[in-house]
Amino acid sequence: MLKNEKGAIEIIVGIIIGIIILGILGFGIYCATIDYQNEETVEITIKDKYIKRYSDSDTYLVVSEDGETYKIEDLIFKGKFNSTDLYNQLDIGKTYKITTTGIRLQYFSMYKNINKIEKVD
Repeated sequence: MLKNEKGAIEIIVGIIIGIIILGILGFGIYCATIDYQNEETVEITIKDKYIKRYSDSDTYLVVSEDGETYKIEDLIFKGKFNSTDLYNQLDIGKTYKITTTGIRLQYFSMYKNINKIEKVD
């Protein structure tokens, strides 16, 4: 009887460990693909734009009149390799219709990524 209980406990512990591993793996995949999710289109007026430097890499940042900050980065799996061109097309004080993906998480310095822009007259 004692032997069966020990085997049942080992199975339950194995299942719990498996669930924890799958949870961690799922969260890792979600974090790695967050820049490709949550597509939305909004209209913004550019208040400021600047380049944030991290040792060997740069991130293009754009601030709207609403106070929202966006980034412009290449997305390999989306086939987007024109970040510099998009950044250079934006003028301070002008209004644009932009398509973004990703989410804004202030605590992790994560910004929505601008993927398409269209100037509004």
